Amino acid sequence: MKKVKFKPVDYDPLADSLFVSVPDRKYEYSVMLGDDVILDFGRLSGRLSIVGFEVFNASEKFGVKKYLLKNIRKLKAEIKVSEEIVRLKIEICIVQRKREKSQLKILEASNAGIPSMVASISV
Repeated sequence: MKKVKFKPVDYDPLADSLFVSVPDRKYEYSVMLGDDVILDFGRLSGRLSIVGFEVFNASEKFGVKKYLLKNIRKLKAEIKVSEEIVRLKIEICIVQRKREKSQLKILEASNAGIPSMVASISV
């Protein structure tokens, strides 16, 4: 059986879906935010935390061609959950014509019962 290599950032061009995951996470459940973001929750060092997320219609949200999202060089996400709102600030670095190009996107959704927390994911 072939071992599947862990990919912290995975882009599916057919679904136009960007999936980001923390290594060595203990996944517990997911919460859908609106129609375009899923947050994954789990345990890191025994504490409940955001351990991943998925963004649908990613090429449209970041304003880049789908093929460019297959070559993400770096990604940094800051996720803040307050009692009223969930805010994702996602910065990606892609390579286009041998040059690095950064794109920043801020996504917000109403909080539907997620406990307040702050999380950062960098890959």
